[in-house]
Amino acid sequence: MKATKSLPISADKNKKLKSTKNYAIPYLVWCFVLILIPSLVLIFIAFSTYDFTSGSDVSFTFNNFSYIFGSEYAISVFWPSIGRSFYISGAVTVICFFLGYPVAYLMKSMKPRVRAIIMGLLVLPLWSNQVLRIVSWRTIFELLQTNTTNFYQINIIIAMVSMYLPFMILPIYTVLEKIDPKIIEASYDLGASRKQTFFKVTLPLSLGGIISGVIMTFLPSLTSFEVSDAVSYQNITLLGNLIYERFRGTGGFNVGSVFSIVTVVFSIVGFILVMRVDKEGETLI
Repeated sequence: MKATKSLPISADKNKKLKSTKNYAIPYLVWCFVLILIPSLVLIFIAFSTYDFTSGSDVSFTFNNFSYIFGSEYAISVFWPSIGRSFYISGAVTVICFFLGYPVAYLMKSMKPRVRAIIMGLLVLPLWSNQVLRIVSWRTIFELLQTNTTNFYQINIIIAMVSMYLPFMILPIYTVLEKIDPKIIEASYDLGASRKQTFFKVTLPLSLGGIISGVIMTFLPSLTSFEVSDAVSYQNITLLGNLIYERFRGTGGFNVGSVFSIVTVVFSIVGFILVMRVDKEGETLI
C-alpha cells in the first residue's frame, strides 16, 4: 500500500492560518494607535522641554528626571508618595488575597447555579460607574465619622479592596477550576490529609492565578488617584495623584510624563511576571 500524502492537509492548515491572521489587524491597529503612539509621545515629552500649552521650542534635556532623582522635590514629595503608594497598594493586595482565595476555593465546590449567582455579585459592581462607588464609600465614612486624618489611609484601603477584590478572585478561580479532580483524589489515596493536599497540591497548582491576581490588584491600586482624592479629601498623595496634578496643571506635562514612565515600568514588570507563569493568558481577565 502506498503511503498517503499529508501535503494537502498541511496546505489546508496553512491556508486557514493565513485567513485567520486578518482578524488580528484591528487589534494591531488598536495597539498602534492607543498604545504605541501615546507611549512614544510620553517618552518624547519626558526627555524634552516642549510645552503643549504654549507651543515652545523643542530641546532635549534630562532635567525633568531631577523631580525623581536628587532634587528637594524628589526627597520631600516624590519618594514619600511612592512609599505611601506601595504601602497602601501592598495592604490592599494582601487583604484581597486573604479574602479572595477562600471565596475562589469555595466557588469551585459550589453548585453551578450558586456559583453563577456569586459570579454575578462579583461582576455586577464593575458595571456601575467607579466614581459613583467612590462617592458612596465617602458617604459611608462620613456617616461612620471616620473621615478624619487618623482614618484616611484605612478608608482608602477599604475602598480600594472593594474596587479590586474581583480582580483577585477571578484569576484564582479560573486556575482552581482547571485543576484535575483526579490529582486531588490521588493525593488522598496516597494518605495525605486535606490540609496537606491543600498546601502541597492545590496551592502550588494555583500559583499562576495567585500571581496574576496579585499583579492585577497591585498595579491599579498603585496608580489610582481618584480613590485617595475623594476619600481623603486630597490629604493623602499617592503616585497617581502626582501624575494627575502635573497633567492637570499648565506646563506640567514634562514632569508628569516622567512620573508616568515610572508607572509604565511597573506595569511592564508586572506583565512579564504574569506571562512567565501564565504563558497562554488563561488567568487574564
